Amino acid sequence: MTRGLDIRTNRFFQRTSRVVIGLALATGALADVPARAEPLSLSAFTYVTEEYPPYNYLQQGIVKGRTIDLLQRLFHHTQAPFENAHIHSYPWVRAYNLTLQTPNTVLFSTTKTPSREALFHWAGPIDIDPVALLARREAAIDIQTLEEAILQNLSVVVIREDIGDTSLAEAGYPERLIHRALDNQSALFMLMNERVDLWAYSGRVADWIAERAGYSSSVLESVYLLSDYPLYFAINKESDPALIARFKQAIEELSGLDIHQAVYQDE
Repeated sequence: MTRGLDIRTNRFFQRTSRVVIGLALATGALADVPARAEPLSLSAFTYVTEEYPPYNYLQQGIVKGRTIDLLQRLFHHTQAPFENAHIHSYPWVRAYNLTLQTPNTVLFSTTKTPSREALFHWAGPIDIDPVALLARREAAIDIQTLEEAILQNLSVVVIREDIGDTSLAEAGYPERLIHRALDNQSALFMLMNERVDLWAYSGRVADWIAERAGYSSSVLESVYLLSDYPLYFAINKESDPALIARFKQAIEELSGLDIHQAVYQDE
């Protein structure tokens, strides 16, 4: 009786062992098969921007603007879920340095210049954004060259590390005549209160800022063109190459759908 029980018990353990070994081998084989990759989503990026209307600006705590509209279209085109929470608005210096230092971060709307080209990957263009020396119209400033501005000791306010700041520095404008502000509202305040003579900035954006501050649309005038570079999405250099390629591909695909006419028509 005991011997029969032992034989049956041994057979049970033998069958069980074969099942366990088979499962272990199968599990090991499956472990060697790479997991299915998640589809690339533009929501994997962190997006940072600044107050730069009409391209990107805060309205009742929500980031809006022409570039936001374009970004929404890019998300929709790639079937990625878009939420306004994906976008963080900071002062320009913070947003710029954050993008330089943080992988998978996208900064917009960013002027692409020769001095910046190697610092980021670029997706675009978004639009052309002329940057000029702006004056109060009532000041009646008349200059044809930067040399004339220097001879007249014209002081200029710039946003720190903005395109106006870099353009003047590269042109050799005297440091003693350059005043740096944290943001465009501060720069406008300095210009309109005659603390400086000129403002190096986008005329289109400056007009918008001035109107929102209660000034007339003609209070400023461009007296000298500094640059005429395009705006882009600037992507951190250490970002995921596949994500970068997906972003650029989406831009190219939408370019064939006349995105500039659809998104950037004058209001």
